[in-house]
Amino acid sequence: MRVFSLPRREFPEPGQPAPGAAKNAERGFSSPDAEDATALPGTMKCQLGEQPYMRNLRQTCCRAALIAGLSVFAAHAQAQPAGVLRVAVGADPATFDPAFNDLPVGNAVDLAVLEGLFRLDPQNNVLKSLASDHSFSPDGKVFSVKIKAGRTFSNGDPLNAEAVAASFNRLLDEKVGSIYRGLYASLGTVKAVGEDTVEFHLAEPNGHILMLLASTAASIVNVKAVKEMGAEYGRKPVGSGPYKVDRFVGGEGFRLVPNPTYKGEYPATLKSIDFIVVPEDGSRMALLETGAADIVERVPPESMAAINALKDAKVVTPPSMFSINMEMVLKGPLADAKVRKALNLAVDREGIAKGVLGGLGTPSVGMVGPGTQDELRKTFPPIPFDPAGAMKLLAEAGYKPGQLSLSFTCPTGRYIKDVQVCQALAGSLENVGIKATPLVVDRGTWSKVIGMEPAARTDNMGMVGRATAGMDYTLYRLFFTGVGANRTGYSNPRVDALLKEGRAATDPAKQKAIYGEVQEIVWNDQPFLFLWYQTQAIGLSNRVQGFAVQPNETLVFDKVTLK
Repeated sequence: MRVFSLPRREFPEPGQPAPGAAKNAERGFSSPDAEDATALPGTMKCQLGEQPYMRNLRQTCCRAALIAGLSVFAAHAQAQPAGVLRVAVGADPATFDPAFNDLPVGNAVDLAVLEGLFRLDPQNNVLKSLASDHSFSPDGKVFSVKIKAGRTFSNGDPLNAEAVAASFNRLLDEKVGSIYRGLYASLGTVKAVGEDTVEFHLAEPNGHILMLLASTAASIVNVKAVKEMGAEYGRKPVGSGPYKVDRFVGGEGFRLVPNPTYKGEYPATLKSIDFIVVPEDGSRMALLETGAADIVERVPPESMAAINALKDAKVVTPPSMFSINMEMVLKGPLADAKVRKALNLAVDREGIAKGVLGGLGTPSVGMVGPGTQDELRKTFPPIPFDPAGAMKLLAEAGYKPGQLSLSFTCPTGRYIKDVQVCQALAGSLENVGIKATPLVVDRGTWSKVIGMEPAARTDNMGMVGRATAGMDYTLYRLFFTGVGANRTGYSNPRVDALLKEGRAATDPAKQKAIYGEVQEIVWNDQPFLFLWYQTQAIGLSNRVQGFAVQPNETLVFDKVTLK
């Protein structure tokens, strides 16, 4: 596999920052007065020829003011973006348009390039971003958000209430075809009220709206620029975040540089962030080992010891809520609950987690991964490894050994040891008399296949990892009948009713009971071949400071500096 490096001709070095001390005036600093070497903007001059006690007092004040002035100068100097951060990722993003992006690396770019009304911190807490205030109407049918004044997109277009409403109405437009449209349908219609207020006239009550609005899928896009740029917007989106996309070379990499018009709370700290796409694990690790990358995604288990032995790098394992499963297409043989349960009994999760993943996986005890919303999460006894029980269920379903054939689609370089896992799963199914065919494809093909309507699928399952904050967000998008991300074709009237009830509920105890029942029904129906929760393993250079990762594998560059 080719080791990708960043071609200089395609990613030229960013422009040099303005000169330093000799040109402070160009940065907004006044030059010291020629007759008073201690004077700084906003300080008093030190007077001479005074009484001693007055002179001492004034000198003390001057020293304090001088220190304060130097501190301000230092703060401004530190705020200047510096250093090039190099990030090696395994998956090549198809788009950065938040209405269609489905990859953590895309989330990371959207978080840096775009802004939402709200955002999530690395612990999945909801924070205000473009929003300055929010409230519900007394009847709960209208949710109003006041936005911060004076914001613009990176091309200079105003980011006002009209722009925010246009962005959401695009997300909800059936003709646009966003993969998140069904999930956000409860937002109803969105209207601008004056320059700084947006109203969501809800189609149904939603007590989880802040979590919906804090996802990067709800990032504000410049609809005017979308119309002008077409497909190019997905590669170089016009946003209002601290960075903007400067270069995009499909299959090789892309670069973020500071957005000079940014006015928010997370100004760019880096001169550029260079992403290098390297699907093959060994080649990606080599970039960290040779100092050609500062951050590498998904360190495989066999490389962890070597990375940790490096003098200038280490492996970090931040919390993860990624639930990795084989999502079944519920037609043909997999419409039969006995067949689905047989598949779940056929897999040795502990053995694969240890032998293939090297411990970077914990067998599932529920569809929802840890950290999704733990106060509402429900877990169950692990599914046993029972090949004999699996064969018994298959026989009851009418399948003798060798009569059932199943195929499943797997990506390359998307999840830890994904290809090897698929091969191991094929072996497990063969052991109970199933003719299993793993279809290992590139990320683009995999994404297309798992995004197809169930009726159009020709395979029987697809390997997919799910990691979304919020119980409503996670369960509604996967198990409500007909919603876009529900690619299994799962439909259960009781689950639909509960999800509607849970979405409207605001009482924590009621939410816990509702979502607990949903999780139990799904666990028993087994529309997935449940596997494990993936452990994040990231290779990190010691020169990287302030780096954070959300539990859904979104890289956060808000406070990153290089030493």
